[in-house]
Amino acid sequence: MKLSRIIFILSTIIFAIIGVTVFLRLMANKNSTEIFQVPENSEYPRWELPESAKMRLGKGRINTIKFSPDGSRFAVATSIGVWIYDAQSGNIISLLKGERQDILDVAFTKNGNNVLGANASGQILKWHAENGELISILSNEKAVYFTSAVFTTDGSKVYGVGGVDDEKIYVWDLYDYLNTHLRNPNFIELKLDVGFKGGYGKLIAISPDGRFLASPQQDDHTMRKLFPIHILEAHTGKLLFQRSAQSDGWVEAITFSPDSKTIAVCDTRSIYLWDTDVTEVKATFKTLDTIISALAFSPNGKLLACGCSDGSIRLWNATAQQKGLGGTFGQYLPTLKLKGHKETVNKLAFSPDGTTLLSGSLDGTIRAWDTTTGRETYTGPGHMDGINSIAISEQAGLLISLDSSFTQVRQWDTENGYQLSASYLGDTNSETISPKASTIALDDPWDRNLRLWDIQNRRYRTYMKGHGYPSGQWLQTEFAFSEDERMLATPSNSAARSKETFGEIHLWDIGSQSNSIFRRYLFNSKTIRPKHTLKGHRGVVRSLVFSPDGKTLVSSGDGDRINLWDLETLRIRQKFVVDRNYTRSVTFSSDGKILASRGSNKIICWEVETGKQVSAWSSSSTFMSIHFSPDDSILVSGIGTGEVQLWDVSSGNFLSTRKGHTRYINDLRFLENGKTLATASADGTILLWNWEKMKTVMK
Repeated sequence: MKLSRIIFILSTIIFAIIGVTVFLRLMANKNSTEIFQVPENSEYPRWELPESAKMRLGKGRINTIKFSPDGSRFAVATSIGVWIYDAQSGNIISLLKGERQDILDVAFTKNGNNVLGANASGQILKWHAENGELISILSNEKAVYFTSAVFTTDGSKVYGVGGVDDEKIYVWDLYDYLNTHLRNPNFIELKLDVGFKGGYGKLIAISPDGRFLASPQQDDHTMRKLFPIHILEAHTGKLLFQRSAQSDGWVEAITFSPDSKTIAVCDTRSIYLWDTDVTEVKATFKTLDTIISALAFSPNGKLLACGCSDGSIRLWNATAQQKGLGGTFGQYLPTLKLKGHKETVNKLAFSPDGTTLLSGSLDGTIRAWDTTTGRETYTGPGHMDGINSIAISEQAGLLISLDSSFTQVRQWDTENGYQLSASYLGDTNSETISPKASTIALDDPWDRNLRLWDIQNRRYRTYMKGHGYPSGQWLQTEFAFSEDERMLATPSNSAARSKETFGEIHLWDIGSQSNSIFRRYLFNSKTIRPKHTLKGHRGVVRSLVFSPDGKTLVSSGDGDRINLWDLETLRIRQKFVVDRNYTRSVTFSSDGKILASRGSNKIICWEVETGKQVSAWSSSSTFMSIHFSPDDSILVSGIGTGEVQLWDVSSGNFLSTRKGHTRYINDLRFLENGKTLATASADGTILLWNWEKMKTVMK
């Protein structure tokens, strides 16, 4: 064969490989981002706002989804209340009224006229289904805290699970209250025959006929939910029988068939079905390529749906005795596989006629599916588990947020309150948004890489190597971008490294990159290494921040020192002494003259030039985030109970507070030239506050 022919063949192969690589890279970036349509109902971001708030971005974490009896609507119980949707179109109808609460479960009454909810404070709420007005709240001094709650199918009873050391289940019998308007419904504390303790993640399931209560055994040392499954009499807590499977995995979900004759239980890879009167497993469904996280029977009991960690939903024939490939190893095959979600599907609900399946996912969306064709009929975005951080884009009216669950980058229209897009970047460790919201720094501990994500172009633009991070290390820390976004500071917090390198800080030059088209699409990024390494911080570095002029880097964390680094000499030029606990974060005033440090319940303001304490104050609440007001006279703090507090910087005096979130506030930012304060919370929402009104209203 001629040399020219060989060269031609080799060249063709090389270019084919390059072409396939470029295509795969492009598709990977494309598939990681989802663009959402503008909702038809444009007013919901302004519904039921706290005083001084202008808008709410996001709808809260999904706790449960329930259809109305006629199937025309469905209710979503969330961390901020109950949303009512139109089941045909997916449009939002209302946000039920009353104080914002974490609603753990929800149910429609039999006639569909009322909606019932159980909240985290152990209360039972009743609303008008049509106008959303709150009718009543039931409470009992014995039930003050629920970690989970489950209504019976008809809403006549609710079973609440308490805290970690609580050995009882609390039961409200609402039948007479709903049907005869009895003012004081029956309330009992149910002590189970088996060892039972409450806490987050504790599973209980009630059979549709109200006879059975099911719960897995719990290992007190690991808090794992294990086999066997205890089946108890729902009225008395008496143990009736147990069901076991050949599994050493965790129990992820339990559900009963509509006729209460079959119980389905799943661990991470398998679903087991028992007849309630037979001890042997009658069917086993296996999913070897994903983890099962949710279960639901169709109304006629013929279909069983499971939600999975890869974002898929599998529909199984729960009655046919057909074997799939692999014989007993894969006893059944799913009749339908639904794909559309980007993250774990953990909530499922069939419509009363069984033709529609609703799915809720950690990707923040609710999706509706035709159970006959598998076609997705609509998507409802905005239901995040929690928001970790936010940044204001240079593009007017655009806000960027990072979710607490996995790494999801969301773009929001702050003028109208719509979610514009979401990019799903997978399971990473630490994430930080740059000041101008152009870039996100991500730590992927499995491949020992730091990465930079280009928000506007929705792609990775840089791999950062040479930091020596070992794989598999999951220590949450904060990175820091300089104000001009040309420098990035990252800590090296690995206990697997030697004492000499533990707590090092790396400085990266990220501002002078010019990726060629070839490198960008073939390798998907440019690889860089640290420009400088700072040594001298002892212990875990939990927070880093650049001064506004970019000449100083502040590091804080474990121990009793806050270090101020001179970036010209690369040496510590000043140390602030603090109480020997964790300094969670630090922040500069806009002029760089004052530095505020945040501990768990103490804040100190320092004069940067002299190191003198300007003011200090403590609180019984846990400080989660801090930020200076635009004129630097007020320090705004977000606390663990979801309140925003205002403090006078010069005196440390408490000024006022605002309650708007139901869970802790992770981040604070000012936008619109200081006219608006944005607060991001673990409740899955961002509130936009009128700053002028907020700061003039005293406590």
